This record gives sequence, C-alpha cells and structure tokens, in this order.
Amino acid sequence: PDPGPQPRAPRLAPALLPRLAIAAAGVGEAAEAPAMTPHHFPRGASPGTFLHSLFEELDFTQPIDPQWVQEKLELSGFETRWEPVLTRWLDTVLHVPLNETGVSLSVLTEREKQVEMEFYLPIAQPLTAGELDALIRRYDPLSAGCPALDFMQVRGMLKGFIDLVFRYEGRYYLLDYKSNWLGEDSAAYTQTAMAAAMQAHRYDLQYQLYTLALHRYLRHRMANYDYERHFGGVIYLFLRGVDSERPQQGIFTTRPAAALINQLDDMFAGEMSEEAQ
Repeated sequence: PDPGPQPRAPRLAPALLPRLAIAAAGVGEAAEAPAMTPHHFPRGASPGTFLHSLFEELDFTQPIDPQWVQEKLELSGFETRWEPVLTRWLDTVLHVPLNETGVSLSVLTEREKQVEMEFYLPIAQPLTAGELDALIRRYDPLSAGCPALDFMQVRGMLKGFIDLVFRYEGRYYLLDYKSNWLGEDSAAYTQTAMAAAMQAHRYDLQYQLYTLALHRYLRHRMANYDYERHFGGVIYLFLRGVDSERPQQGIFTTRPAAALINQLDDMFAGEMSEEAQ
C-alpha cells in the first residue's frame, strides 16, 4: 500500500551550522574560559592609548569608580567584562611604591602633579644621530647597549609630552606609562627584561630628552634650582607587570647623570663643549 507522503528532512539554514557545531562541541568537556588579567588585556597602539587616557583623567587620591571604568571601556569599544580586571589593575598601579622613597601615585594631589606636560626643545645647530648617540652612550650604561640611532640630520624644534611630572618631598620626578607586553605574568617584568625593552625601543633617548626638558623648565622657574638637589629621577611604569606582591616588577627607574644633561643642554643650544665632542 502507498504509505503516503514521506516527511521531508528538515533543511538547515547555513547560518545555523556554525551554532550547531559549537553546541555539539560543548556537549562533552566545557571549553576553558579565556584568561582575564592585565597580561591578557588587548595589546597594540589603541589599547595603549586607552590606558594612557585613564591616567590622564584619574584623581589619584580617590578610589577607582567601577562605573566610570565601565563607561570608559564602552566609549573606547572594549568589552565591559574587563571592568573588574581594569578596576583592580588601576588600583594596584596607584598604590604600588614607585621607588626607594616609598611614594605612590595615590598620595599625589592635583597640586603636586602635571599631566601631559608639553615641552619644546629647540635645536640651534644641525645635529646628527652619530653625535647624539656618542654623547649619551658615554654617560648612560643603558644607552651603551642600545642599537645605533638612525635619523637624518635635524635642526629646528622638538615638541613632546611627558605623561606625568610630579613633586614629592621637594624633588621633581618624571613618569612614563608603558603598555608593552613582556610575558604571561608579572614575573616576566624583571629589571633585566625591562632594560632590554627600553634598549630595543630606544626609550633611553626618550627619558633623556624628557629630563632635559624638565631640567630647563625647572631652571627657568626656580631661582635656586640645582639638578642634583631638585631632580629626583625617571620612572617608567610597565603597566602590565605592576604587581603589589612584587613591588620591583614592572617599575624601571633611573636618573641621568648631571654631566649628561648639561652636555645635552649645550649640544641643543649649539654650544657643545670640547668634552662632549
């Protein structure tokens, strides 16, 4: 006998196939959730700019507002699930001791800090990479191990911004935030590893120019200014590596020799001394 019309097998829309495959794969062992730590936060220029922007706006003396963090994530196109991680991360960075004085960002009031300090460095005479490199290698051990500078002869005006300048116990410090990824956890952010990153990117020249700019600014503003007495040093915060349980991780500090800054000052003014030549 004729069994009649047979039921047709359901047709699956192509768009459903990936969903079904994912569902089938999850029937067995549950997939491991991606790690959520500062080391897994997105990398690259855009996340780095985002992190910098947070420190530009924060009042360091106040608790981190999770709602504010969530809004910042949304506005910048990052997933809001990062909020708890980022809130704890920012809090850690604000409270970790930055150097041997014990100062932390959390003690700095608005009057004691300047965010994104703009500076100009005029170059009076044509300057070559070789001349500049020879001088800084002579005085800075970090520079001595760097790849050679490579730029065309320059003259004119250098313009830049220092992430943070602050005053603590009568001395002035400059600080730069770095979002570089050096490894899977804070243990990767050793002094040796950070020094290697500083050398690879020639951040040594960056902090030397920042120091020169701040030196000139303070000399102009303070009647009794003295580099040795008033300049505290340089702090580079490798943000992903900052760890409250390992205070030395993620924090690179240095202080250029006064002789180097004085000779850089002369070089940029077109008055290079015989010692610097």
